[in-house]
Amino acid sequence: MSRVSHVAQWALSLVLGSMMTGCGSDQIMDGTETASDGGGYVSDPLRQCMMTLGRLTVVGNQLLVNCGGQLVPTRLKGINRSGLQHKNGLQMAGFGSDPTTELQQWRDLWKTVVIRLPIGQTYYLFYDSYRQDIAAIIAAAKSLGIYVILELHGYDAANLNEAQPDPVTTPMFWGQVAQRFGSETHVLFDIWNEPHDVPWSTWKGNAEAIIRAIRAAGASDTLVVVGGLDYAYDLTPLLQPSNRITGLGPIIYATHPYPLKKTPPSMAPEWDAKFGNVAKLLPVLIGEYGVDDSSGTPFGLGSRSAAHNWMIQLHNYIDEHQLSALAWSGGDMPQLTRGKSGGVVNLPSNPPDPNQPTDPFGVDVKAWMVKPIL
Repeated sequence: MSRVSHVAQWALSLVLGSMMTGCGSDQIMDGTETASDGGGYVSDPLRQCMMTLGRLTVVGNQLLVNCGGQLVPTRLKGINRSGLQHKNGLQMAGFGSDPTTELQQWRDLWKTVVIRLPIGQTYYLFYDSYRQDIAAIIAAAKSLGIYVILELHGYDAANLNEAQPDPVTTPMFWGQVAQRFGSETHVLFDIWNEPHDVPWSTWKGNAEAIIRAIRAAGASDTLVVVGGLDYAYDLTPLLQPSNRITGLGPIIYATHPYPLKKTPPSMAPEWDAKFGNVAKLLPVLIGEYGVDDSSGTPFGLGSRSAAHNWMIQLHNYIDEHQLSALAWSGGDMPQLTRGKSGGVVNLPSNPPDPNQPTDPFGVDVKAWMVKPIL
C-alpha cells in the first residue's frame, strides 16, 4: 500500500468501520469472504463499499471512491467483455436476451468490480436497438453493483483499430453517450481504444475535443479514460507536464501492456519506462493485458510456462504499484474463458463461460482478482 497515505488509510478505516456497524449478520465485514445480498460475494470491506457504486474520481496519482460520503483510495479489478464493438446487439455478441446472467457470473465467480465494454460508434449512432442494448447492460451492471467502462473501440466490424477518432462525429457520439449515461455513478468513459502513429500533440488535441463534448453534455464528474500512444501502451509523453490534459475534469490514463510489445518479452524495466514512472505522478489504469501459450502476436509466448511466468510478473508489478487492471478478454483472443460448449469462444454461438477459465491466462487472472483490492 505504498501509494496510500496514512491519512487515506485512516479515512478508509473510519468509513468502512461505520459501514460495518450498519451491516446485518449476513454481511459481516471482517475481511473474510462472505455472501452479500443478491448472491454476490465480497472478499474485503472495500469491495463491499464499491458494490454501492460510489462515484470514482482521482486526486494526484490516486484513484478514489466515494464511500459513505468520504473519498477513500481504491483500485479497479476487472475484465473486458468483448463483442459489441463488432456485433450489432446483445444476441449477436453472445449475451442472449438478458446480460444479467453473465454479468452476475463475472461478479460472483471472479469478484469482478468493473467490466470494460468495447462498443462501436456507427452501431450506436444509427441503431436504436443497439443503444437500448447498451442501456440494458448499464442497468444490469447497476443492479449487480458492477462498474462499467464504455470504451469506444472503433466504428464497426469493418473499421476497428483506426489510429485516431473522427474529429467531427466522435465528439458528437460521446456527447450523446454522456447525455444519456453521465449521471450514472457506475459508468466511466474510455474515449478511444488504442491511439497510434501520430504525435502526442495530435492525440491530445483530439482527446480534449472529445472530453469537452462530454463535459458540455452534462457529464462533469464522470471519470474519463485516455489511452497512451503505440496502441495505448506508451505514456511517456506525460512525464512532460505540458502534455497532460488539465482543466477538463477527472481523467485517468490507460496503458495496454502485452508481452510482445518488445523482444524479448516486456518486463518490469520496460514497464517502468512506458507507464510505471508516469504512475508515480498521475493516475494510471491498465485497460487491457493478456497472454497465452499460442504463437499469436502480441500476446502468445508459445508455452504454458512462459505465459504463466509472464502473468505472475505483471500481476506482481500491478500490486507493487497499486494499479488498476482489466484483463482482455471474454470474447476475443487471448481468451479468459472457454466457450459454454467448451473449446474456443465464438460469438454468438459459443459465448464465454466464466465457469471455465482458460489455463494459464484465465486461471491466473481469476486468482489475482479474488484477492483484496488493496
